Amino acid sequence: MSAINETLKQKIDELDLDRRLNEASVQAEQVLRRALDTAADYAREHRDDVDRLLARVSTTIDERTDGKYADKVTKVREQLDRGVERLVERRPSDD
Repeated sequence: MSAINETLKQKIDELDLDRRLNEASVQAEQVLRRALDTAADYAREHRDDVDRLLARVSTTIDERTDGKYADKVTKVREQLDRGVERLVERRPSDD
C-alpha cells in the first residue's frame, strides 16, 4: 500500500497538480466574482424589471394553483427579494 501512495505522490509532483489546481481555483474564483458583479450591475440597472418579473411569476403560480401554495410562493418571493437586494447593494470586487 505504501508503494502505491509513494507512486501517486510522485505522479502528482511530476504533473505539478497542486499548482495547477490552485491556479484553476483562483481562475474560477475570479470568474465567479465577475459573474456576481455583472449580476449586481444588472439588478441595479433593472431593479424595477426584476421586481415586475417576480411579481408576475408569483401571481401566475398562485393563479395556476388556485392559491394552494400561496404561503410557499410568498416565502420564496421574500427570499428572492432579499437576494436581489443583496446583489443591488454589492460593490464590484477589486480584481
